[in-house]
Amino acid sequence: AMAAQPGGGKKPFHIISPVLESLPLSQAAGTKVYMKLENVQPTGSFKIRGIGHLCQEVAKKGCRHFVCSSGGNAGLAAAYAAKKLGLPVTVVVPSTTGPATVHKLEELGAEVEVSGQVWDEANRRALELAQTEGWVSIHPFDHPLVWQGHASLVWELKDSLETKPDAILLA
Repeated sequence: AMAAQPGGGKKPFHIISPVLESLPLSQAAGTKVYMKLENVQPTGSFKIRGIGHLCQEVAKKGCRHFVCSSGGNAGLAAAYAAKKLGLPVTVVVPSTTGPATVHKLEELGAEVEVSGQVWDEANRRALELAQTEGWVSIHPFDHPLVWQGHASLVWELKDSLETKPDAILLA
């Protein structure tokens, strides 16, 4: 199953998550519905797949400090990856981010900066910080390496399902 991992070399930070048939959803939909349990990832969401991959790749190229704008899951993934890679990370969050999330980020060793009321404003600040020599912006969703890392989910589905699904639904 590891053959599906993009980039080769270093082991990814995500785990191969289980796939379970949901009997209630299957009954409601009139067809088999499977759920990929991404809540069991080390950071609690699928975000570690793409963010972890991006962090590993930019670390290889000499990044000395990650900066990520996020109200939650992407920031947690960046903080987790930074900790695993032994690099510092600044996560810029909007003021709407809850104290529990800020606490989790700090527990992972992230420096948390509150900037703006919405993600767009936090992201502007993150991009400013990323101008610093050796700092790299870890975009929470809009980067080809993030997408490549997230694609590992599809490869795992291919390995675990007998037939090609008619549809894949994502949040």
